[in-house]
Amino acid sequence: MIKSYERLKKQNKEKISVPKSAQDLIDIDTIYKDGIFCSKNKYSKTYRFKDINYSIASKDEKVGLFLNYSELLNSLDSSTMTKITINNRKINIKEFKEKILIPLRNDHLDKYRKEYNDMLLEKVSGADGIIQEKYITITAFKKNVEEARNFFSRVTVELSSHFSKLGSQLEELDAIERLKILHDFYRNGHEEQFSFDMDVSMRKGHHFKDAICPQMPKFHDKYFQLGDKYGRVMYLSEYARYVKDSFISELCSLNKNLMYSMDIITVPTDEAVKEVERKWLGVETNITNWQRRQNANNNFSAVIPYDMELQRKESKEFLDDLTVRDQRMMLGCMTIVHLADSLEELDNDTETLMAIARKYMCELDILFFASRQLDGLSSVLPIGTNKLNIVRTLLTESMAVFIPFRAQEVVDDGGIWFGQNAITNNLIMCNKEKLMNPNAFQLGVPGSGKSFLTKEQIVFLALATQDDIIICDPEAEYSLLVKELGGEVITIAAGSENHINAMDMLEGYGDSGNPVGDKSQFIMSLFEQLDRDGIKPVDRSIIDRCVTLVFQDYYRTRKMPTLVTLREKLLEQPEIEARSLALKLELFTDGSLDAFAHQTNVNTSSRIVSYDIFKLGKQLKTMGLLVITDAMINRVNENWRKGKRTHIILDEFHVVFENEESASFFNSAWRQFRKRDGYPIGITQNVEYLLDSVQASTMLSNSEFVVMLNQSYQDREKLAKLLNISDEQLSYITNAQSGCGLIKYGGNIVPFINRFPKNTLLYKLMSTKPSEKNK
Repeated sequence: MIKSYERLKKQNKEKISVPKSAQDLIDIDTIYKDGIFCSKNKYSKTYRFKDINYSIASKDEKVGLFLNYSELLNSLDSSTMTKITINNRKINIKEFKEKILIPLRNDHLDKYRKEYNDMLLEKVSGADGIIQEKYITITAFKKNVEEARNFFSRVTVELSSHFSKLGSQLEELDAIERLKILHDFYRNGHEEQFSFDMDVSMRKGHHFKDAICPQMPKFHDKYFQLGDKYGRVMYLSEYARYVKDSFISELCSLNKNLMYSMDIITVPTDEAVKEVERKWLGVETNITNWQRRQNANNNFSAVIPYDMELQRKESKEFLDDLTVRDQRMMLGCMTIVHLADSLEELDNDTETLMAIARKYMCELDILFFASRQLDGLSSVLPIGTNKLNIVRTLLTESMAVFIPFRAQEVVDDGGIWFGQNAITNNLIMCNKEKLMNPNAFQLGVPGSGKSFLTKEQIVFLALATQDDIIICDPEAEYSLLVKELGGEVITIAAGSENHINAMDMLEGYGDSGNPVGDKSQFIMSLFEQLDRDGIKPVDRSIIDRCVTLVFQDYYRTRKMPTLVTLREKLLEQPEIEARSLALKLELFTDGSLDAFAHQTNVNTSSRIVSYDIFKLGKQLKTMGLLVITDAMINRVNENWRKGKRTHIILDEFHVVFENEESASFFNSAWRQFRKRDGYPIGITQNVEYLLDSVQASTMLSNSEFVVMLNQSYQDREKLAKLLNISDEQLSYITNAQSGCGLIKYGGNIVPFINRFPKNTLLYKLMSTKPSEKNK
């Protein structure tokens, strides 16, 4: 007899009553805005927690996660009841359309918006439209709500700490969010959106149960009906001696509406030790009595029966676990409810779930009789009650085997579609605005799908937002798409009439508070491209002096200087080194490579601008990338003052990190973009060159969004070390197909598959394969 458990049972006991209405099915008396539900003396609070990548973690990582989860279970208060719930709920298509789909604008791009929306709806239907959410509900027996609030505030801090160790996040649910979970379950299949206002409801005298209760509920011996849905509650009746940690994830991987719950009651260690000692003493007494009977029959050599010896061994091990190995005795009850459109479908799903349980040497049984189905339904939902009183004694490790984690999901409102989760098949919708910083990288070998993925992002931003998009295009890959979206393509080439002034500097330039100094840093990076040996300290001093002088003239005359102006100022200096610098600059001011030496004469004000530098040639391409990045800084500053966001796309990103000054300039530009509401994306196929630079590696490790497509062996090893990627996760970027890989999204690492429908106008615009482009 465990006193603490008996005390909880007594507190949890309720009078038997037959529900007279649909509202009576809901075992809640009072709700509070902060999410606390009350039923007589029981107060409950529910938290949502994020999933973690347990299924693709390495063996060592799994052991660490398992031990951390065991610590979480050990921390549970023995005076409370805990319920861990996994909820597979169907997406509300109407709600999905409002949050995800792009609204039409009655312009020439609506045909593309419709195609994009159709693609998203097709992907949702292909994934069965199921979203998995996970909750932990704590139920405490308190005298009043103030006591309950104080208790839950302490519990929230403790639970948050333990979930953080696991790499997860805990989120408190308020009353509306908890009611929505019940509404979505009870009224499954109805397209109505949940709408409830507590203040309005109280003012009108309406009961909160009216907004969530099921319509026409009926309970039968082995199943129940909620409106036009059929449901069934089952419980785990037989536990295997050894259970794999993949049991729960496989059980809940059924793409149907279901809810799984594990009720946990922890027993104080002193009571548990006394109970086990009592059991052990009973086993020893039985063995002694058996030996006495054998001796009375003159059978002095009889061997103790195997079952008695096994009981003795297990009791001793159980006691050692409690006293030596820091285990706790727990009482667990596992229940699962699933819904279907017909009774036949319900029976098939039940058999599937039972087959999964039998595969793990466990048994799922149906709760018989209508009253037990009703009690089971109240117990499995995250309300905080348990009416079944079916418990199994388990140790902490045995309970932790039923670990609820599987794979991380990324589904943000207003996010960009990046494909589908390779593990769960659910949509990946990333909104970089929710990250600590929006800096992004896209890495992969040639042919891995970098350009296509980038074009998908450009399409979404052009169709769904009013943000500006600036592209540096070294390979002339984006011109067709940009023109079709109504943007401007600026072709920069040697001898071209199009010019961009490398000396342009708008208000707010730079991030150091000294715009002329930042422009001087940029000019030094240009000179570094003119000489393989780089520039010397004396050269830096002369360049800094001349840049300062030409901008002093600018502040006086308001005439923007050019590289020609700078060369003239260099020739005025007395040092021999100044003449040498002027000579190096001559080819790019008076020669054939003067694309960046004159006043800007192209339209850079379009919402979408692509700088095509494909024809610049090898000699000028890196210089072109630097000048265009500098022009982007000016555009970002201008937009920032207008309150407008700018997306910056830089291809062949690695080349600027081959020189020190260029790397410093780009590092500074990266910081400016973030501070000025710019969302930069660095794209490269030469990851090894990027990782060889300390500054580039730092930028990469500090970026919250990284897309990794197929990688070479050397690149995989370096990325794994830099971004802490496990061997199991690396398999997703090893010989991966085009458009498949890993996404690092904040602290999450998610494997993805990106398959855009080929029979669409958008695919033809975005495709980079030569054969498809020719068609």
